[in-house]
Amino acid sequence: MTESISNTASSASSSYSQQTKKPGEIGKDQFLKLLTYQLKSQNPLKPYDNQEFASQLAQFSQLETLTDIRSLIEGQVNSNLLLTKTISNSALPGLLGKNAKAISNTATYDGNSSVKLGYKLDITAASGELQIKDSTGKVVRTIELSGSDLESGDHTINWDGKDGNGNQLASGQYTFSVTAKDKAGTSYNPDCYTYGVIEAVRFKSEGTMLVINGLEVPLENVTDISTES
Repeated sequence: MTESISNTASSASSSYSQQTKKPGEIGKDQFLKLLTYQLKSQNPLKPYDNQEFASQLAQFSQLETLTDIRSLIEGQVNSNLLLTKTISNSALPGLLGKNAKAISNTATYDGNSSVKLGYKLDITAASGELQIKDSTGKVVRTIELSGSDLESGDHTINWDGKDGNGNQLASGQYTFSVTAKDKAGTSYNPDCYTYGVIEAVRFKSEGTMLVINGLEVPLENVTDISTES
């Protein structure tokens, strides 16, 4: 009889363990089934140890309490995130018309006005160059960097929209990159920045996007917003 009790409880315990290993399942139902099996299968001549039974009930109570606390915390976190997003989104329309600086290697050229291109050097470079490419990936202009343009920090260059031969290029989107070399000759590519006026705010499934000079930029990539151009 004792062996039967042990086997039944062991089988129920094994089933309980396996089910609780599944992600997202607490295992309260399995725990109660285990206790029920143990009570049904106990030897009438040797009842189940009351102290151990009380201990298991206490463990179950603690588990249920912790589960409730976790659910409460998760609910509060989700509510706070929703509130923060709502407040943030309601304030975003106020950014329209403001000037923004964002991490991006794409810039829009309108065919007339010069384009402000930015980059940031973490350390002072010995040499460097800025390359501009058209939509096909062809290099249309290479600008050699010198003097203060090689010092560590933020830098901007105004591109006049012309190629390397002085020809005016067509309007459209262009990409640019900066390659810098230190004194040892090691090259690296610093972060690039695009500048422009915030024309629209778009709420998309992948996140909030700001339209800067016709270019969609994720909100988290915007590093600076001001009234100054």
